[in-house]
Amino acid sequence: MEQSARCIRHMCSDTLLREVTGRKVNNYIRKHCSEYYLMPPGFEFRGVTIQLKSPMLVGLIPESLTILLPVTKPCYGTMLYEIKAEDGDFSYIRSALGEKIRRLEKRES
Repeated sequence: MEQSARCIRHMCSDTLLREVTGRKVNNYIRKHCSEYYLMPPGFEFRGVTIQLKSPMLVGLIPESLTILLPVTKPCYGTMLYEIKAEDGDFSYIRSALGEKIRRLEKRES
């Protein structure tokens, strides 16, 4: 029987960055991901509320079916996890966050 992912650690396949700034996470995602979206603090993904100090990028890599997901843990700081995508993950992130990033990019240009 599949275990429910009530905690971020049950979803992770690898930790890419530990105890880093949001800027470092965003730069890493921009460099390594073909697609990314701005994720607000408190965004819910697979039933887990993603804790962040401020909005950060979540990266999608459809070619390898992976997601780069930042999380801020109170005792450990900000980390970047690599997660294997499941059916519907990409479409969920795109539909939930896609419009928000487009609006933000228009304001910045």
